Amino acid sequence: MSGNVYPPDPTQKVGFSAEHIYEEALTRYPTVAELVSKKAGENGDKTWLVFEDGRSFSYREVDALSDAMAAGFYGLGVRNDDKVAIFAYNSPEWILSYFTILKMGAVPVTVNTGFIKDPLIYNLKASHSQYLVVDCRLLETYKNVEESLDNIKSLIIIGKQNFDSRFAPVKPYVFAEDLATGKPNPEIKVKKYEKDPCAMILTSGTTGPSKVVADSNAQFICTALLMIEAGGITGNSVVYVYLPLFHIMALDLATIASMLANAKMVLVEKFNPAVFWEDINKYGVTHFHAVGPILEILSKQTPSPLEQDHGPIVALAYSSKDVWNMARDRFKIFLSGGYGSTEVGIPVSAPYDVVINGKNPPGSCGIVGPHIDVKIMDEYGKFLPVGKVGEIVIRPRIPWTMFLEYYGMPDQTVNAFRGLWFHTGDAGYFDDNGYLYFVDRLKDAIRRKGENISSYEVEQILQKHPQILEVAVIPAPSEVSEDEVMAVVVPKPGEIIDLKEITLFCKENMPRFWIPRFIRIADGLPRTPTGRIEKFKLKEEGFTKDTFDMKA
Repeated sequence: MSGNVYPPDPTQKVGFSAEHIYEEALTRYPTVAELVSKKAGENGDKTWLVFEDGRSFSYREVDALSDAMAAGFYGLGVRNDDKVAIFAYNSPEWILSYFTILKMGAVPVTVNTGFIKDPLIYNLKASHSQYLVVDCRLLETYKNVEESLDNIKSLIIIGKQNFDSRFAPVKPYVFAEDLATGKPNPEIKVKKYEKDPCAMILTSGTTGPSKVVADSNAQFICTALLMIEAGGITGNSVVYVYLPLFHIMALDLATIASMLANAKMVLVEKFNPAVFWEDINKYGVTHFHAVGPILEILSKQTPSPLEQDHGPIVALAYSSKDVWNMARDRFKIFLSGGYGSTEVGIPVSAPYDVVINGKNPPGSCGIVGPHIDVKIMDEYGKFLPVGKVGEIVIRPRIPWTMFLEYYGMPDQTVNAFRGLWFHTGDAGYFDDNGYLYFVDRLKDAIRRKGENISSYEVEQILQKHPQILEVAVIPAPSEVSEDEVMAVVVPKPGEIIDLKEITLFCKENMPRFWIPRFIRIADGLPRTPTGRIEKFKLKEEGFTKDTFDMKA
C-alpha cells in the first residue's frame, strides 16, 4: 500500500484484505499512542470527536491535549509501566486520559462504573493500579473503599465544576481539566511496541475470580482494521459510541476503529433507547455497535418514523436469526455479525461487500479475518469437520494480535492456551461456506445486558449474608435474550430467608447488574460424590414453586 490515505477504502473491494495489509497497519501504527499522533498529522483540524454536550475535538486537538495532560500525569509521579485505572463515565476526558496514559508508557486499566465495594477493590488491586482517574460522581463510591486501597497513590478527578468536597479523597488529587492546560514535555514520552499492553480489562471468571486481561497494541490495531473492513467505515463515516468505554467494544471496536479510519466519532454518556434514533438522525450516524439485547430493547420502543428516516447504516453487531431479521426489516439497517471477546478482540465478522448486499446469513458470526486462525475442537484436542459442534479455539497468524496474558495469573494463562490454542469456552461450528455460528457457552458464566458476570463472585458476596448457609448462582432465561441471574440459596439452620433483606444486601454490596432477579430457596444443593455443586441440575429444574421473581 502506498500513498498518504490509510487504510484502503473498504467499500471499494471484495472480501477482507490480505494478511500483509494488516501487517502494514502495524508498521504504520505499531501502538495506539503512535496512532493518535500520526492521525493528527494526517487529518489535522478535521473533527474526530463530538460529545453530547456540544463539545468537539479535532484530531490535532486530541493529540495536543493528551500531550499536555501527560505533563500533569508525570508531575503526579506516573512513570513507564505504571498501572493507571480509569473509573469514569463516558466523556472526552475519559478518552484523553486513556491516550495520555499510553503516551507515557504507562498501562490503562479500565474499571466498570457499576462496581462498588469488593468488586471495585478487586479490580484495582488485581491490576496493581497505582493511580486512579475518577469521575467526580463516583467519588463517594471510591471513598467507601479508600482505606482498603493502599496501592492507590493519587487521583485525577474528572468534573471540577461538579466536585463535592464532602467526598474529597484523603490521598493527593488534581483535576483532569487543569492538566489539559499544561505545557507538553516531549521528553516524558516512552516508546512502546506492538507487543506491549494498551489496556487491562477485567473479564468474567468461571470457577474463580475475574481475570485482568492484558490486551496488546497489535490486537487493538488489527481488531480495529477488521471492524473497518466489516462496516465499510471510511473518512466520511460517523460512528455512534454509546456503550461504556470500559469495555473493549466501545474502546477498540468503535473508538480506535473510528480514528484508524479517519472518521468522526459521536460519544454519548450512556445508552438511552428513548433518544437513540433521534441521535442517529441528529448526528448523521452511519455506524453503531450493538451488544447483547440492545436491538431487542430498541424493538420494544414505540415505533417512530425516525427508525427508518436515515441513510445507510451498518450495525456492527451479532444477534440471533430472529432478532437479526427483525432489526433489518424494522430499522432498515445492515448487520455485520461478529464473534470475539476481550481476549481476542473480534477475529470473525463479514466483509463489507457481503454485509451491504445482505448476503451474510442472519444469525451467523461471519468468516475468519486474515490475522487470526479459528478452529472447532473436541474435548480430546482434535479438530472437527464442517457442521460439527465443538469448542471455538483461536490463535494469531500475526504476532501479538491476541491478548498477552491474564495479568498476575500465569497458571490460568497457560491453561487457556492448551495445545497452543486459546480455548474460548464457547461452543460453535462452521458451515460449508466458512461462516462461524455461535451455539452456547461451555463455561460457568452469565451474560446479562451485555455484561459478563462471574457466578463465583456473586456467590462469594451472597455467602457473607448471615442467613445463608450456601448458595449457587446460575443463569435464568430473560425476556430480552441473554440471561437473568438466579441465586439458589440454602438458609442456615433455624433461619428464615427475608427476600427483601437479601435484595437490599445485594444492592449495598454488588454492582446492579449482578443483583439476582430470581431467588430460589432450597433445602440443599445437588452435589457430585466429590462435593462439587451440580449446577446443570439446577438449570434443568428452572423455575420452581420456591422461586421468587424480585422484579415482580
